[in-house]
Amino acid sequence: MSANAEKLVLGTAQLGLSYGIANQSGKPDRRAAVKLVHTALAAGVCVLDTARCYGDSEDVLKEALSSANQGNSLRTIVITKVNTPSAEEAAIMNDAALERFAEDGVRASCCALGIDRIPVLLIREAWPLEHPNGFWRALLRLRTAGVIGILGLSAQTVEEGELAAGCSDIGHLQIPFNVLDYRWRETSVLDRISDRPDLTVHVRSVFLQGLLLGGDGISWPAVANGVGPAVRDALLTAQQAIGRSSVADLCIAYVLSYPQIAGLVLGMETAKQLEENLALVSHSPLSAEERLLVDSLIPRVPSALLNPGLW
Repeated sequence: MSANAEKLVLGTAQLGLSYGIANQSGKPDRRAAVKLVHTALAAGVCVLDTARCYGDSEDVLKEALSSANQGNSLRTIVITKVNTPSAEEAAIMNDAALERFAEDGVRASCCALGIDRIPVLLIREAWPLEHPNGFWRALLRLRTAGVIGILGLSAQTVEEGELAAGCSDIGHLQIPFNVLDYRWRETSVLDRISDRPDLTVHVRSVFLQGLLLGGDGISWPAVANGVGPAVRDALLTAQQAIGRSSVADLCIAYVLSYPQIAGLVLGMETAKQLEENLALVSHSPLSAEERLLVDSLIPRVPSALLNPGLW
């Protein structure tokens, strides 16, 4: 079992569809995907992250968990994300339709995963926290009934993170955060999270869909406004100045230096990537002084670059 394996959350988007700007190998076949999950569980990984919209990722996890070592499967926590209507869509739906939308989504995930209870269910839009209606009430009812363990939010923005931190019904928060992302550290949201010991926080986009690790061979999206080479140079300078083994090591150690962060959602499609990521999460995080040095070296990037949905 790898040290600090509990910090690694196996992101399974790549197991259900081709995902990520730096993904060279594509979606693995079912046998390879199941084997990767088994290998992760045997190494001590105990949290798996998926979603209804990740192709057949939930089905892959069903097969993997049903055929895994019983001890490994019993301690595994599955996090999935229910499809959530946009605020505009919800505005033209009545409460009964919104309730059915939520119930059907939860039922579909339970069926695909082969479970009766979803340990952690995340919504993908924050508006239900401000304007609770049939959709949100149905999820609360399912939680009371034991079909859902913990409700949470997969946030896109700092503002959504602040909403989640202020909502007592939210027990899990997933945020996009990485060494480039100045938005979270320039607000009080991380302090608010610290005031919620009952709120578990996971981070995705640690490598910004692989963009931060791509070197010269990766084409940066147009929204980067040409900042790519400067970012690459700054990451290498920071890595060497602090003495980290690689840029990937720097990126992980940076995020883990924030004590509010309980886990990193890292997507991977090969056993080699799993082995490398397990080794990296076992390294020590940056000190506060090292983190400040990194912040001083990294150029400020356009905010649109921090949201892959805008690429």
